[in-house]
Amino acid sequence: MLLGAAGCTPTEAPDPRYVQPANLLEIVNEFQRLSREDVYRFAIPKDVTGTNILKATLLRLDDYQRKHGNGYSDIVEFTRGTAYERLRDYPRAIRHYRTVVRGGGELAEPATHRLEALETFQRIARTALPKKDPFEYIKGLDDVVLAWNALIREHDGTPLEYLARVEAERIDRAKVAFVELNRHRLNQGNELVVLGYSQLLSRHVRSKNYHRHLLDFGDYYVRLAREYAIRNDPEGLDFEVETFEGFARSAMKLYAEVAQQDGVIEKLEANGKLEALKGLMEQTRRLNR
Repeated sequence: MLLGAAGCTPTEAPDPRYVQPANLLEIVNEFQRLSREDVYRFAIPKDVTGTNILKATLLRLDDYQRKHGNGYSDIVEFTRGTAYERLRDYPRAIRHYRTVVRGGGELAEPATHRLEALETFQRIARTALPKKDPFEYIKGLDDVVLAWNALIREHDGTPLEYLARVEAERIDRAKVAFVELNRHRLNQGNELVVLGYSQLLSRHVRSKNYHRHLLDFGDYYVRLAREYAIRNDPEGLDFEVETFEGFARSAMKLYAEVAQQDGVIEKLEANGKLEALKGLMEQTRRLNR
């Protein structure tokens, strides 16, 4: 008990935020209550101490077994498997579900179903992608997204649907990042990046990462503005302020969309980016006069 951290004396009642669950039932009940959230739309919930409930549960199960041995091992292993599953650590989740299945208890049947699903998840997550041709690589990413989309439909309305959506979004974002890194090697590379961000936002409008994607898209337009100013000296005759400010205004629109959203963690960052962009635009205008 962390009496000092809780601000209690030995005679005072401890702050419940700093009291570890007394038994396995409390650990599992809190985990089940907080771990059912849609991890695609919402961040992983925190427990009363502000810790990721999935990571906290794994630590508490370790502590429980150190103190009480291997009693109720099927419950412990199934809960561990579920925590690793939600953390998208499929190899560890599979290992714990297999232990439950071998035990043959009441949880063996649900563990078998989860095991079969996660073996498919793991197979898709480990898909090898062609690396020699950038267009073949992009096609490989598209094929992986199609596989995740099939699992989204198959597991509709379950936590596995949410995980498949997270995985599909991750690949969609990776595709945009790949095109952005290779845009100078691709025909109409800049336009392909804009298209990629636009598709990412339209496909994942309900994602918890939606505002992060908006900020990243805005950052890309700022890079275009800076690159244009580097290639064309603002103090020279070839600089067209309308082109520069076209990129900058596109970025500003995206940052402003995030800055106007109350209750999102990215709002403060968006406001900072807006101020920095205004400074860049003012400095460039002065040089161009």
